[in-house]
Order: sequence, then C-alpha cells, then structure tokens
Amino acid sequence: MSLKQAFQIIRLLGLPAAARTKRRLDKALPYVRGYTVCSCVWALLETGTLDRLLEADTASVEALAEEGGLQRHVLDSILDYLDGLSLIRVEGGEVRALPKLRRLMAEPRGFFELTYAYEPIFHRLRDLLCGKASYPDDVDRLGKYVGRGSGQLCLSLPYPVLVDMLRRHGARVVLDLGCGDLAFLLYLCEAIPEIRAVGIDIDGPTVEYAREVLAAVRFGDRIEVHEADMFDLAAIAAAHPEIDAVTAVDTYHEYLSEGEEKVVGLVKQLRSAFPKALLYVGEFCKQPHEKLRRHPTAFLEHHLFHDLTNQTIANADRWRAMFAAADLEVLEEKVFDIVGHGYFVLR
Repeated sequence: MSLKQAFQIIRLLGLPAAARTKRRLDKALPYVRGYTVCSCVWALLETGTLDRLLEADTASVEALAEEGGLQRHVLDSILDYLDGLSLIRVEGGEVRALPKLRRLMAEPRGFFELTYAYEPIFHRLRDLLCGKASYPDDVDRLGKYVGRGSGQLCLSLPYPVLVDMLRRHGARVVLDLGCGDLAFLLYLCEAIPEIRAVGIDIDGPTVEYAREVLAAVRFGDRIEVHEADMFDLAAIAAAHPEIDAVTAVDTYHEYLSEGEEKVVGLVKQLRSAFPKALLYVGEFCKQPHEKLRRHPTAFLEHHLFHDLTNQTIANADRWRAMFAAADLEVLEEKVFDIVGHGYFVLR
C-alpha cells in the first residue's frame, strides 16, 4: 500500500482506529492462514501432486494438471496462493518447491498427514456439535492417513526409544500388535540386523498392503505379516513359541474408551500367551490442561483430535496402575512429558 493510500485511510478512520484495525487483522491472520494452507497442502497431497512436485527440481503446471486429472483453474489458484507465501515458486508455466516447503514436508510431514486424517471430523464438526451426526456411525477418520501420519511422527522419538530398549534387553523375535503399514518393523529390522519380526493387524486390506511393502524390501524375509485379532493370538503363539518381545506403539489407548479392564485383560492375555516375552509399550501420556494452557504444544491439537473421536488418553500414573492390575512388573520406563509420550518394558 502506498503512503498516499495510507494517509487516505487515516483521514477516513482516524489514526487510532486505522492502527487498531491493522493490528487486529494481523493477529487474526495466522489462524485463518493456517487453515487455508493446510487445506491447500492436503488437496495437493491427496491427489499425488505434492509428491510429484517434491520429487522434481521443477515441474510443468500443465503436466501436473494432466497427470492428476486436475482442474487447471483450481490448480493455478492453489499454486498462486502458495507462491505468495514463498512455499513454491511459479514462473513461466513451471513450478518448483522452495526450501520452506521441502522442510515442512520432511520431518514434520507426519503432522500434516495425521491432521488430515481428522479432516472429515472437522468438516462435520457443526453436525457433531448439534447432535446431527455421531462418531463413528456417521463420520470417521481417514485410516490411511492415521497410519501414515503416526508412522512419520514416530520416527522422531518413539521408534528410536523402543528400538534402543529392544536392543538392550536382547530381543530376537518380535511380535508387533497393530502393525499397520509396517513402519515400526521396517525401522526395527533396519536398525537391528539380527532381529526377526511378526506383525499382526486386524484389517485385511492393510495386511495385503503390508505384504506388498515387504516384497520391495531387501530384508523382507525377516518379517512376516498376518491378519489377526490381538485379543485372540493362540494360533500366533503356537506357530511362534520363540517370540521373546511383544511391542505395541500407540495401540492400547484405542481400547480405553471401553474401560481400563479391556486393556488390563489384554495385557494379561499377552503375558499368558507369550510367557517368555517382555512387553514393550509406547503410549500417549495425557498432559494436564493447566500445563497445556501455559505451553500450548501440539498435544493441545492431539488431545482435541482424540476427544472428538472418543479416544481416551491416560496419564503415566494410570498406565502404571493398569500394568500393576495385570500383575506386570515395570522393568524400565521413560516418560517424556515434553512430548506427552511414555515407554515401558514389562515382565
């Protein structure tokens, strides 16, 4: 805005009112912009355009539209917006990802993907609020992105912590509960060459996808995947009596809405089915709201996501009490309040 235009606004509104209006708009902008940027990134992510853009030094806008079957006007609008924020640069019909976007789509990418998993919930938030819809009967999460986002985020701390525990306690054959797309087992087998693993998941299509993933992995012969219910593992136990470690990463909290007895019963069953195995647990630990009010970390969003989808998060003391109720001894624990996550080795 030119100086002349600024003076015109000041004459019309007065200096205090003009300054106040600008200040308030500046304060509101990050909230509005955050929603808008996420929506644009999610659209590019879901159509595959984002990865095509990240994989190339530069890409033709026309080619991106044709390859993705995209409406050119809408694509141009999104790209122009992201160009204005210096996330990408569009010049002469070509587009390239700038360092800012590449950094966001590196380690923090999982945060974008996990948040996108809850986009249907927020799309119908008014209906949920007014009782016109309920979870999960009328609206559900995007399961694909729950797995992808969680797996990406776990690379930063949960997987390294659990792998360190497994290594130090001498694990050799690992059973992973709710293995999903094998993100954890792939990380584990890459880190510890002598380890073997069995992954189970109750979702058939997920298991089929996991087997496709294994076919392209050089150490895929050290991992096997089965469709199975973690509440009924008699067949797995009979086929693999050598299992000496059972892992569960952000798995048990999914059942807490049914009562703590559900989780206590599950870990009791696991101890009975695999008497020689140690149980390795990585779980969310609920942060006190007063603490989040003082330091509103990403766990503020995390707690909201879980509350809206009827998922219960326990604090570290409640996890310890559940393990004690199952007559399990805590051999080792690491609780990181800063990230709201705890890790336990149980016997």
